[in-house]
Amino acid sequence: MKISSVLAIVLVMVMVVSLAAIWFYPSLQDFMAGNSMWNGIKDFSKDSGVRQIDSLNNMSGITEKDVLIEIPYLEYSQDDLIQLQKFVLAGGTLIVMDDFGYGNSLLEYLGLSVRFANYPLLDPLFCYKNPYLPRITDFSSEINENNISNICLNHATILNAVPKSNSLATSSVMSYLDINNNGTHDTGEPAGPFAVAAKYQIGRGTLELAADPSLIINTMVQQNDNYRFVQLLVSVSGEPGSIFLDRSHLTKSPLDTYKIKLSAARTIVSGTYVLLTIIALVFAIAAKYAYRRELFVD
Repeated sequence: MKISSVLAIVLVMVMVVSLAAIWFYPSLQDFMAGNSMWNGIKDFSKDSGVRQIDSLNNMSGITEKDVLIEIPYLEYSQDDLIQLQKFVLAGGTLIVMDDFGYGNSLLEYLGLSVRFANYPLLDPLFCYKNPYLPRITDFSSEINENNISNICLNHATILNAVPKSNSLATSSVMSYLDINNNGTHDTGEPAGPFAVAAKYQIGRGTLELAADPSLIINTMVQQNDNYRFVQLLVSVSGEPGSIFLDRSHLTKSPLDTYKIKLSAARTIVSGTYVLLTIIALVFAIAAKYAYRRELFVD
């Protein structure tokens, strides 16, 4: 066998093994659907049938009956803000789950006064294990009517300037904002209760805010009534068409980037005409190789 043939076979084997490793090796990044560890959202994505999108530039596949979840850990472009505004004005349900990201730029663009505080919420009394995991037990009548008694947050923040009529959930009177991040309630640091979830009507659509995206990570989604609470947010405007999660504003590792590209390539290749073309090429190459080998033997 020629050296060039051996090198070609080795190259193909290396490519196959590399692609298989990228495809099957799990993600370890926060809020990735392929991450089954504590910080991923694999369980929520699977149970709720969440579909991932990688760009807000083309939202033609998302209708006003659908729900779009935003976890903004990367800055929004002007085009992104325009697309999100169009979606919610047209009647879509937009859920923004943020704690220390870029959610405020979207709220400002939508003309709302509410803001994510971007300081940690602590509660030394009503909490799970430690003050950084506050329990929320005070809800609006809309939430109470759905038999949700408590949810548990994880290193959350709060929502500032929320009218009572827009609040969905509030922390206890023992909670406080840890402005200097030293783990204790110092003089001058704001004390609760604080809004941690809210709902606004914008145009024909609905905007819902949650001051903690950790509600949907694998280790938190089944805590207390967290899953039912998120499901209520999803269905507040009626039975949703599809649930989408925008991962274009999440930080990604190189592995996640390659996984997304490989998934896109797989979608393209799985098309009927593309698949038939590839099969035809494989048969043509195999036939040519067999013919050349037969001539060489003769």
